[in-house]
Parts: sequence; C-alpha cells; structure tokens
Amino acid sequence: MTVRADLTRSLILDAAVTCLLRDGYARTSTISIQAEAGMSRGRMLHQFPSKEELLVASAHHIFATQLAQPVPPALLALIADASGPGERIAVVIDVLWQTFQEPSFWAATELWVAARTEPALAAAIRPAEKRLGRAIWQRMDHLFGPDLVGRPLYLPIRPVLFTSMRGTALSYAFEARDPASEPLLEHWKEVARHALMS
Repeated sequence: MTVRADLTRSLILDAAVTCLLRDGYARTSTISIQAEAGMSRGRMLHQFPSKEELLVASAHHIFATQLAQPVPPALLALIADASGPGERIAVVIDVLWQTFQEPSFWAATELWVAARTEPALAAAIRPAEKRLGRAIWQRMDHLFGPDLVGRPLYLPIRPVLFTSMRGTALSYAFEARDPASEPLLEHWKEVARHALMS
C-alpha cells in the first residue's frame, strides 16, 4: 500500500470514528463518513466497498489506537510520587476511571452494541477485544506495581474494578454528570485497599 493510500485509509477511519461518536452506529452512513473525510465517494469506496467493511476496519482502528497509547508521563509521575500502597491505589483508580471518559471508549461502545446484531462486526471485534483485554491487564499491572500485583487478591480484584468502572461509565450515556464526582470512586478505592492491603 502506498503512502497516499495509507493516508486516505487513515482519514476515512478517523472520519468513521468521529461519525460514530457524534451520530451513533445507527445514523452513521458511508455518505456521512465520506463528508466528514472530505473525499469523493469513489475514492472512499475504493478503500471500503461497504459500510460493514468500513466499520469492521474502524473497530480495529479504535482498538489499535488504544493499544498504542502510552501512559502519559505526568500520570506515571503521580503514581511514582504516591507515599505508600494506599495512595498508589487511589491514584491508579483515578487514572483508570479517566480512561472511561475518553472518546475511544464511546466509539468502541457503539461498535460493541451494534455487534450484538451484526455478525461480521462481532467476528472482527472479538479477537481485537481479546488483544485489548490482555493489554489492559498488562497496563493495570504496570500501574499498580509489582508489590500490589503480588498480593493474593490482586487477580480477582483487577476484573472487578475494570468491569465495575465500565458498567458505571455506560450510565453516563443517558445521565450527564461530572465523572470526577462519581460516588463509586471512593468505594472502588476502599474495596481495592481492603483487598490488597489486608
């Protein structure tokens, strides 16, 4: 694939993610993606002949982007400066919760929901989601650090925290509120401290 073709493909995929975020899966069409990307229909259809192919590629694009994102140095510095395991747990949970407010989470959510009734989309998302899941566990392990990861209840508490945060984040789709004041934040910290420091 040429550099120009790569650039065209990337523009289309970025436009598809923008449309998913703005319009949702049901209202995202090849025409709206084409308009967002600012290119001719023929040029877009040459890359992606159907909406299904385009959104399957978008799913991979979203997950690849998430996997490639490094932990921001400022967050790593906050974690490194934590005065002990209790404070480190609190900072890590704040950092994890922030990831559920990112646009990539909502674009992926649109595709997860659509995949329930779109077999081709589900088939594309399944392996990508498994790769992303492994990367998320590795990221969480890195953030919590070897001392906390080595605690007996770390492996069970890791998915409990993640799935609880994901489920809570979904409620923000229909109830706008400030994520920084989420009441469960302190409960997650308390549960994690109890599990990992007792």
